[in-house]
Amino acid sequence: MRFFNILILLISISITNVKGQTDPYTMVERMGRGINLGNTFSAPEEGNWAPVVYEQYFIDVKNAGFTNVRIPMDFYGNRTEGSTSNYSSEEGTSSQYMGDTSDYVVIELYLNRIEEVVNWSLNQDLVTIIDFHGTQLKSEFIYTFSNSNSQTDPTSAKRAADLDKFKSIWTQISNRFKGYSENLLFEIINEPYFHMSKLEMDTLNTDILAIIRASGGSNATRNVIITGGGQNSQNAPQQISDAVIESDNYLIASFHYYQPFSFTSSSTVNNNDFNWGTNADKNSVDGHFDAVKNWSNSKNIPITLGEFGADNENGLNYNTGIYGLNGGPINTSRVEYHRYIAEQAINRGFSFSAWDAGNKSNKAIHLRTDNLDTTNSISGIWVEDIKNALLFSTIWSGNTDIDWDTASNWSDGIPVSTSDILIPNSLTYYPTASSAVTVNSVKMASGSSLKAQSTFSGSISYNRNLLTNNWYLVSSPVAGETYDDYYVAANGIALGTGNNRGIALYTANDDSWDYMQAGETTSFSNGTGYSVKRTSTGDVSFTGSMNTND
Repeated sequence: MRFFNILILLISISITNVKGQTDPYTMVERMGRGINLGNTFSAPEEGNWAPVVYEQYFIDVKNAGFTNVRIPMDFYGNRTEGSTSNYSSEEGTSSQYMGDTSDYVVIELYLNRIEEVVNWSLNQDLVTIIDFHGTQLKSEFIYTFSNSNSQTDPTSAKRAADLDKFKSIWTQISNRFKGYSENLLFEIINEPYFHMSKLEMDTLNTDILAIIRASGGSNATRNVIITGGGQNSQNAPQQISDAVIESDNYLIASFHYYQPFSFTSSSTVNNNDFNWGTNADKNSVDGHFDAVKNWSNSKNIPITLGEFGADNENGLNYNTGIYGLNGGPINTSRVEYHRYIAEQAINRGFSFSAWDAGNKSNKAIHLRTDNLDTTNSISGIWVEDIKNALLFSTIWSGNTDIDWDTASNWSDGIPVSTSDILIPNSLTYYPTASSAVTVNSVKMASGSSLKAQSTFSGSISYNRNLLTNNWYLVSSPVAGETYDDYYVAANGIALGTGNNRGIALYTANDDSWDYMQAGETTSFSNGTGYSVKRTSTGDVSFTGSMNTND
């Protein structure tokens, strides 16, 4: 029996290139595993609640292996001119509203900033979601629908003005981004269901979809994320009417999941459930997710899990290093909660975006070191164990021996064909598979190793990080990657003189470099050295099958 040993810097599942109109099921598959850039643009001002974001954040997210970023952002407050506060909230006054959508103008400087950040994300080949979300969205719009917070009558001038302002903002968002690729998604509104009814949300979804589609360009077939009104969590998407679903072929339904709240918010007073992970806990998740999946199948609409998460271990503030007075989840429970929710979402064909609000928040995953002004008591870019729990369903520990088929060597039992696996470094034992193995993907940390029989199957990618925009010698350890114009764009390859591109083979007989060309299509030879230059720091990736020939 012949084995091979492979040492590589980084392996992760690749993103499929999708061109032209992308159906929502394909888009959800491409979205895969993602994260929220929380508390940044949903705050009254960028920098109020989390550090100002820089391009490096999106590079970090891509390099970690995430494939989507949901960006919550508010367009109310001082970001849009035009107030509705002077209009009557009384019944039957709608005829008194004499304004129109032109009265409400999103500040150009803010739209420019949003566009800059969206470009940073898309440039990393991340599916990017503009999510209308924020405290001022609530106070200026969502709360006006709630009898518990306001007495704004549905037939009032104030309601007419509020609706016009919301529509005006979406008109301006749609027009600004209608030329963007279909990797950009729109999410109409965040968590409306606490204050808006099923019928009100059906009407709002219908109205905003009409605005988005009418703007033309890529918006005619852009995938749009919607939810229902009146009920929250796993019940929210199930409130969307058949009429809305059947009216549009490019819709994705969303729900958020923070159950049980006594655990996920246990750093706050009166929530003191610090442990999670019993069979009963997991059965509850399974039942809720199955209900969403069954509804999804019956309505033929795919699902994204837009938010989920649990508080930091023992209420830790990563910015100060101080633990919370009320405590919080024990770390093993917090890690397992993230891992299990992510795994169950992916197993049912959902995409997800885990909630993360930065280093100062009670739910932190990325510590936001992209901003040079950030000071963390805890070192590192990521809360590493949570990041790994989100990205990998099974992690090798090597607790017992080198045998792939020993269950105690893995965090969640022996991997199966759908498993996304992490093999860390600095371990005593590394895996050896002595029989045929099929998995979905493998990521190996620098210095780790894997020995496998020649019948090792599963799509793998090798990512080589280039620390500067200089030339590097790079070779592919996998077979099957193709060079073409998409590869150049997806990997940030530098553009040279004429049709020359920043990938070249050395020609020994005349001591020269033979540059690959624009429009060329060819296969990379595994084990062959190429001189490569990116336009900026970042990864070059080779995806294919594991080479077992030698």
